[in-house]
Amino acid sequence: MPSLKKNFAWNGILTISGYLFPLLTFPYVTRVLGAENFGIANFAMSIVDYAILFSTLGLATIGYRYIPQCNDDRESREDVFNHLVSLHIIMTGIILVIYTACVFVIPQLSSNKPLYFIGATKIIFNIILVEWLFQGMQDFRFITLRTLLVRSLYVVAVFLFVRKSSDYDIYFYLTIAQVVVNAVINWHYTRQFVSFRFQIKGCKKYLFPVLSMGVNRILFSFYLTFNVIYLGMLCGNLAVGYFSTATRLYTIFLSILNAYNGVFVPFLNSLYGKNELEQFKKMIHYSFSIVGFVSIPLIIVCVIFAPEIIRITAGAGYEPAILPFRIVIFQVFFIGLAQILENQILLSLKKFKEVLVCTSVCTLLSVIILLSFTAKYGEVAAAYAVAIPHVLESVLLYHYAKKSLNFTFPSKEYLYHLSVCVPIVMLCLALKQWCPNYIMSLVLGCGISMVYYFLIEYHVVRQEMVTSQIDKVLHKAHALFRNT
Repeated sequence: MPSLKKNFAWNGILTISGYLFPLLTFPYVTRVLGAENFGIANFAMSIVDYAILFSTLGLATIGYRYIPQCNDDRESREDVFNHLVSLHIIMTGIILVIYTACVFVIPQLSSNKPLYFIGATKIIFNIILVEWLFQGMQDFRFITLRTLLVRSLYVVAVFLFVRKSSDYDIYFYLTIAQVVVNAVINWHYTRQFVSFRFQIKGCKKYLFPVLSMGVNRILFSFYLTFNVIYLGMLCGNLAVGYFSTATRLYTIFLSILNAYNGVFVPFLNSLYGKNELEQFKKMIHYSFSIVGFVSIPLIIVCVIFAPEIIRITAGAGYEPAILPFRIVIFQVFFIGLAQILENQILLSLKKFKEVLVCTSVCTLLSVIILLSFTAKYGEVAAAYAVAIPHVLESVLLYHYAKKSLNFTFPSKEYLYHLSVCVPIVMLCLALKQWCPNYIMSLVLGCGISMVYYFLIEYHVVRQEMVTSQIDKVLHKAHALFRNT
């Protein structure tokens, strides 16, 4: 089984490529197709993706948690795999009937029937994509190499075949083809780990987890999209532009946490499946340490340098995005905590009902904030509708996680990190005051703060997680220098 560090490295590469490859094609496609045709293709893709959301529900979430708990028992692994894929086939059949009816009945869809009929292949091939199997097997090397290959071919195909504005259908078909190719490769590769047979008997034990996690995903999707839709309807595109600018960097930081979490979850489920609870708790504590160590100084620097960050990333005229950015950046900490409490603890312990309760309450609170304050406060209200529910979510998840597992929350450790950052606040404020160039003040502030923070954490605080990792890096650097 690959090591945790190698898996994290592979998943990190995968996450970075998820931002890099769209940067290669997006400017080209938007210019060639034009806004209207690009919108047709993306609207069709969003409909297909919503159909997949309902045909999959929480199946992938359950799959990559149950598979590691089988450890090396092929028979148990096949039992999970066969039941989940069989459920997926049934759910996909139901959704395809509804999807086809919508294509014929709804005018906005029936005007582009060929797109939606080809789009249905993505829904069908999503059955054999089974990415969750390889995540559960912790085979992130295969996932990353296959994805990089297919994405590279996709980029080449887009530049070769999308040449004029009427090629929006070709662009759509190529995007669908990515999933088809990935699915075919994946299904062939599954033979090394499982043999499939349709098995509906015994699916009942998987049904509630799949449905509850599916509702959780639907609510979370609503949670992420409703604020933008409602803000645009009530306050116009300008407010949406400010809000999207404010959340851009925040989502990048979260994607890094997601890459870490995606590797850690199968590993933790494997420990839980082996009943190694002490090691399980140790790794949970390690996760808490990483979130505190990284997020606390990051939030402080981002809050102080918010005007400079917005100006560099968006340019002049986006000053209204500064306050929303300062509000949402705190969620790097709270969502980091929530991911540990939910994904690493509660879902590993199969506490699906508790997670669904937390998501439902927080979604409701988000909607209440939006309906009550968006008309008056615009993008600021939308930012609070993200921030406040996440704080409540962390509290609720902590309550349920503590009831389910006796773990130690590192509150003292977080206070140490916070106290270490006091000089960083003074330094950054001084640089903003004395440095005439906003780019220079940001670069100097981030650079000096990072060096100071690592030195103090290593030489003074001496927190185990930090010192052990730095010692390993220094040891490797010393060995490399000695060999040269």
